[in-house]
Amino acid sequence: MTGTIFFVLALAWVLTLPGGCSNAEAGSVDDSPPRTTFYHWQTTLAPDSVARALLTGHHCERLYVKAFDVAWVNGRAEPAALLQLADTTGLPPLIPVIFITNEVFLNQPDHLLDSLAGDVLVLAQDLLGEGFPELQLDCDWTARTRTPYFAFLKAIKARLRSRELTCTLRLHQYRDTKSQGIPPVDRATLMAYNVGDLNRWETENSIIDTNILKNYLRGAPAYPLDLDLGIAVYDWAAVYRREKLVYLINEPKIGELADTTRFEALEKTGLRFAVIRSTYLDGIYLYKADLLRREIASPQLVAEQVDLLERYVPAYGQRRVMIYRLGSRLWK
Repeated sequence: MTGTIFFVLALAWVLTLPGGCSNAEAGSVDDSPPRTTFYHWQTTLAPDSVARALLTGHHCERLYVKAFDVAWVNGRAEPAALLQLADTTGLPPLIPVIFITNEVFLNQPDHLLDSLAGDVLVLAQDLLGEGFPELQLDCDWTARTRTPYFAFLKAIKARLRSRELTCTLRLHQYRDTKSQGIPPVDRATLMAYNVGDLNRWETENSIIDTNILKNYLRGAPAYPLDLDLGIAVYDWAAVYRREKLVYLINEPKIGELADTTRFEALEKTGLRFAVIRSTYLDGIYLYKADLLRREIASPQLVAEQVDLLERYVPAYGQRRVMIYRLGSRLWK
């Protein structure tokens, strides 16, 4: 989408919101413990007492909040799911995270990437104020989209001047730097979750799979950027119909799965179920013979995940452990 068109509607919507709140060498070793912080991924920012206690207990000096998405819709880049700041009292400084789909960089004309960068930054500043010290981009770029995505990152960085630009990094991007390239940012967050094959019913847990992590990380050279560590705490249910994934239900009402008139437990772990009578679960209509697999990344596994990653990913001063996500019911 061209310059002003990108955020005309978004800015009109923003004006109705309450006011917002205003490198070490790669591979170097540092013995200081990593700092912990969180991702907030809901569209309304109003942390409850549990979330606030987590932020306080971990002495979080930043909170990473998804500001909005950018997707390719009707032939142009469109913002969506804009963050609403409902209650920011007492929160640490907010760092905007912007999720951008690969389709944007497959379709956006090269000569409009610079104006897109300007639109994205303007909208982030309208939502969160101009004082944020860092901006993070979240995009699962590929060998096909690396060139336009990296050009977009450079355009963003030029506008940020002295402020930090960071991005997320998937395992395939970490391992295959030859085809995936190195993003032109100050720092990256290695996303060490959602690594398994979610499409296969046989998968045990696609959120956390230590074998896959080891296969990607073992023997890989040190990444030429400082890396924070992205860790998961949340649960969902994957729904399969005729051997195909059809739904993901975030934080399903697990009590309903105990209803033996509608669901049959397929194993003692209480993680796999068959639908024996067509029914609704969290507003999703399920047909008889659908299969459900619960996947859990619990808070109790955070230290184990961090230990594993730190065996393979060189430390640096002031590393962060970034937990996705603040607000998960598993913290309660």
